[in-house]
Amino acid sequence: MTAPDQTQAEKTLFGLLVVALLISGVALMREGPYFDNVFDGWRFFSVTFLAGALAGYLGWTRAFGFTPMFKFSGANRHPWLAALALGLAAAAAASYVNRSFAYPAHRSFTAEIDSIKEGKGDRWHITVKMPDGQYQRYLVSQDVATALKNEQVVRLGVARGALGFDHIAGFEPLSR
Repeated sequence: MTAPDQTQAEKTLFGLLVVALLISGVALMREGPYFDNVFDGWRFFSVTFLAGALAGYLGWTRAFGFTPMFKFSGANRHPWLAALALGLAAAAAASYVNRSFAYPAHRSFTAEIDSIKEGKGDRWHITVKMPDGQYQRYLVSQDVATALKNEQVVRLGVARGALGFDHIAGFEPLSR
């Protein structure tokens, strides 16, 4: 390959990686609010993102015979973009799989309702005071928010996620 052809191929590959990064980012933005309902959601996100990023980086270097280096210029940025895109996609996919293929609610507990606020679109957020005294915010639908609007206590149903991370699967009014 001549230098101009290699530069054009590099630009094309860079463009494809940027598009993959944007699509992964949009997928995570759509799935992101559901991390609110996962117990230890930050750990869940961190583990899935880092696993995806590592797989993306190692997969790129292995597939293209690229020697790993800590450089962000030219073709050296491609494995980093692949890592970032796959990390975002892995976090979004893991969240979807964890909540969509969850086992039925296996336990529940009650919590005091602190506030119910409207979010973006038809998303609502309920803030509850947990039995241990901490405040936690959860994503609920408009129907659930309406049902809980005048309540003081809520029963939270906990389901075992498909990937092993528990999440809140149900909200039920509990009158005192």
